[in-house]
Amino acid sequence: MGGRIAVERGNFAKSCLRYDIQNLAVVHGRLSRSFSEGRHRCIPNPAQSSESRPKRTSAHQGRLVRRKYPRPRDWCMTNTFHRPSDEEIERLIDALDSLVDGEGAMDRLIAIGPHAAPFLERFLVEYPPRSLSLPRCRAVRALGALYSFSSLIKYLRKYVRPGDSVVLFAEDAVRSAAGRELMQYANPATFRVLRDAIKQRATSGLIEALAQYRWPESVPLLFELLEDDLCREDAKAGLRLVPEPAKAYAFLLLRGCTPLAIDGPAASRRRRATLELLAEFGIRMNEWPDLRRFLEHEDRDCVLSAATLGLSFAPMTERPAIVNAVIEASKNMNWAQETLATDLLDKWPQVARSAARGIYGKHKGRGEKPNWSSPFWRILHHLLRDELPGRQHDAA
Repeated sequence: MGGRIAVERGNFAKSCLRYDIQNLAVVHGRLSRSFSEGRHRCIPNPAQSSESRPKRTSAHQGRLVRRKYPRPRDWCMTNTFHRPSDEEIERLIDALDSLVDGEGAMDRLIAIGPHAAPFLERFLVEYPPRSLSLPRCRAVRALGALYSFSSLIKYLRKYVRPGDSVVLFAEDAVRSAAGRELMQYANPATFRVLRDAIKQRATSGLIEALAQYRWPESVPLLFELLEDDLCREDAKAGLRLVPEPAKAYAFLLLRGCTPLAIDGPAASRRRRATLELLAEFGIRMNEWPDLRRFLEHEDRDCVLSAATLGLSFAPMTERPAIVNAVIEASKNMNWAQETLATDLLDKWPQVARSAARGIYGKHKGRGEKPNWSSPFWRILHHLLRDELPGRQHDAA
């Protein structure tokens, strides 16, 4: 019995040894093929020409340096210790225009380091703007990655408004990119640079960078931008970051205590946006009298915003008058405003139904018939339902 066990142990050991020898042969074959084809990182391929092989440097005793970026075509540095020439950097800047190699050229310029910053600055400041913004945006991103914020500030200060509208909007994208890169360099001097740049011509990136400071000094400028269709939403987003100063300035604006206009067709966008912001911020009950006059305003959006504030924050005794103002103003509303008015009145069903009965009684007493093409009668029918019959028959 003991001899049989010894024989089985010997056979098992032989099989294990045979398996290990086979594995070593496979590994040896793979390594041999790798060395012969030159794929090992430490041994160059002898089949390659001397020009395409990575060069050794005597200063580092022949040690090869591993490249961080893919090998470019003819401007490639042979190793990271080689300082690129001015011609090589100029070729990389020219390559920023490429749709294929543009991102790679930007990465290589960043890898070069601060030595590439003066070339990028010259490309951004001295070269005239074009209708294609992508190459200049790449230069801005490269300067931001190199922390060359002085170059970006110089670019914003030397801005000249292009005469061509296509070039103008393309350069807006570049200035927005510069503003977003300067968000990494927040200080009072940069704040002033951004503020002056916005006064020259506002862009979304500049407004976003200015709003990140959350300083009350930016509130008047952001309210001024509410009139701009392209910048209104960015300005409102910036004002939401400073609700208390924005609310205080909004009331000064509505009272006419600021240089900004609030009345008239030219200021309609700013007036609407201001009331919408107050509806988001909320008001105190003693602040409602400053907004009551907007219930009779010819701008229906202002009426709806003022009614939203009044129904939520005004004294309860004023709610019927507010609902009456909304229903009467619905005569000249469009379909979007009609929807907003209906949703607003549905939040106060008892007050709205009572006011609708009184208004319908006045019109019925004058002998008026419902006109279902008018949002006024549609809102009355929505509130009164069965008390105002005949819509289906008249509509047919």
